[in-house]
Amino acid sequence: MSNVNATAQPKPAPKMVKKPGLWVEFLGSMNLAITLLVMLSIASVIGTVLQQDQVVQDYILKFGPFWYEVYLSLNLYEVYLAGWFMLVLLFLLVSTSVCVTRNTPVFVKEMKQYSEKLSLTALKHQPNNTTYTAAYSVAEQQAFAEAMLKTEGYKTRVYERSDGSVTVAGLKGHWNRIGYFFSHVSIIIIVIGALMDSNAYLRFAEIFGNLEAETRSVPLDEVNPNSWLTPANFSYRGNVNIREGRSADVLFLPHRQGYLVQQLPFRIEVEAFRVDYYDNGMPKSYESDIVLYSPDHEEPIRETIAVNYPLYYKNFAIYQASYGDGGSLVNFNIHALNSPIPSKTVLESAINRQEYINTPEGRFRIEFNDFQLYNIVPRDEEEAAITGRRMKNNGPTVLYRVRNEQGIAMEYEHYMIPNEQEGRWFYMTGVRSDVRDDFRYLFIPADDKRSMDRFFNMLALINNPNNSAVIWREAFPKPLEMDDRAYTMHIQLMQQLTQLYRRAGFDGITRFIQDNVPFDEQEAVASFYFGQLANALQSLYIHVLEQEGVTMNASQDISDTHQVWFEDALTAIGALHRFGPPVFLQLTDFTLIQSSGLQITKSPGKNVVYLGSVLLIIGIFFMFYVRQRRFWVHIRPHEGHTEVTLASKDNRKLPETDAEFEAMVNKFKA
Repeated sequence: MSNVNATAQPKPAPKMVKKPGLWVEFLGSMNLAITLLVMLSIASVIGTVLQQDQVVQDYILKFGPFWYEVYLSLNLYEVYLAGWFMLVLLFLLVSTSVCVTRNTPVFVKEMKQYSEKLSLTALKHQPNNTTYTAAYSVAEQQAFAEAMLKTEGYKTRVYERSDGSVTVAGLKGHWNRIGYFFSHVSIIIIVIGALMDSNAYLRFAEIFGNLEAETRSVPLDEVNPNSWLTPANFSYRGNVNIREGRSADVLFLPHRQGYLVQQLPFRIEVEAFRVDYYDNGMPKSYESDIVLYSPDHEEPIRETIAVNYPLYYKNFAIYQASYGDGGSLVNFNIHALNSPIPSKTVLESAINRQEYINTPEGRFRIEFNDFQLYNIVPRDEEEAAITGRRMKNNGPTVLYRVRNEQGIAMEYEHYMIPNEQEGRWFYMTGVRSDVRDDFRYLFIPADDKRSMDRFFNMLALINNPNNSAVIWREAFPKPLEMDDRAYTMHIQLMQQLTQLYRRAGFDGITRFIQDNVPFDEQEAVASFYFGQLANALQSLYIHVLEQEGVTMNASQDISDTHQVWFEDALTAIGALHRFGPPVFLQLTDFTLIQSSGLQITKSPGKNVVYLGSVLLIIGIFFMFYVRQRRFWVHIRPHEGHTEVTLASKDNRKLPETDAEFEAMVNKFKA
């Protein structure tokens, strides 16, 4: 008999499980991780759509001053180096680390847990279950169940109860949980790699050091010492242009609204540079023969790099990024546009150099910015049909600016050789006062020798009223019925009209008439003035032709070709008042020197990111293609026979799950 008065044994106190703190819950939450990943995705889209690390002027031209400042305040021009982007990465790193720390023990436990102690009631609540009666004993059915599950690839564990029942638990695909672990750890590794390749070093140097961006365009030896970075810099991405035959051991890193100079642990020489073009003038490929000199190698490393074919050296990658002029030598004839005599000065310079010239109108600075050897443009349909070629080369061009003493500049695009337009040949020079505007072109007609000599001889004569007056007196002798005073006034009128045309073009004469002549007389006066101007200019033109030795007929008529040239010249001279400074630069010779634009990156975190990416792929593979499946066989003696309950659970409920369970049931019943 049991002793009802016996003292009951006290139950052990339940083990208290400490709940994680609020911050731990927040940092390890799925909602935070998803939010951070969405922010990173948006940043990646911005960094892809919006070109990064371009010059300030390009952004201002594209977005305007207002939106440029807005985007600048958000650091969208270097989004991957922005402070908020680094903060998002850090939060993601912490969030994922907390998640892994909290859930790894759970994952490990689930990988080892067979759940063999589940009750019969719990088994009958599994997604798939069935019960049947077997003719074998419990021991025989247990042995059969273990053998069957092992045959199907399950690892088994047996649990025997005191009531004589037995549960054989099978587990297959327990590595599925390792997929969750790998996928989370891979994010941590990728973020660490991204932070390794970030500008954290620069941020640290700015906050705790004296790092300053250089904003001036000065030689290297004049760069602010606080703008230099040592080779100890952990990671960076910069550019350098090296002309053929030259070398460099520094990079220029865009930073803030200036740049930093990164000292390299090696020196790169560009031995040669080559560009191939398509028929339409677009570059087909460009490549550089480079030599890398490093203290770690006795022999230099020689390699040819091209677009998408970089040179890898240690943690460095050297890319062929661009090309340009490397300081081509250029020679010019400088024509004085206001000179009363043909005047030209020889100037020898180079691209990326500045020259100063003095004129009666003041001192001007000429800035030579670029040189292009080829300018391929489409031909019109008629010309293409005649030549059989769709494209043509307009020849070399030089881009330069002329800046006055007040700092106001005009930009010019000058073509070296004449180009054919509607059967006539012209020297073309584009001009604009704002880089946002298109070029407006001045077309100077080429003479019979394909030169500009006739044009500038004609221009000098127009600029010289005294010489012009002598020519007019010879061309238009005083009529007998005209007194000396009237004849002198007639010559003076032609001088005034010619000078007004030179200063303001035909439109200037029209405005003069509109401002000074009564309205009802304007038409008659305009007809008279333009008639006198035409006679005056044509007589000067005939004089120029005679000086060239062009043969005239008895009536001093000029040929149709010379007449067309005359009309084209008047159009050009009438537009000179909009040309800007009183000088015209004619490119006469050049020596091409090209430069190779290299982008050099130091990215020690690259391999770390690769490792994380591999782990992410493995983790996704395990999660999607490895199914964690459990199978239970509960065997118990019941009313003189053996009752078998089969149950299964699949962590991924697939269409074939039910069919697989039915197949297993049939095998057990067979």
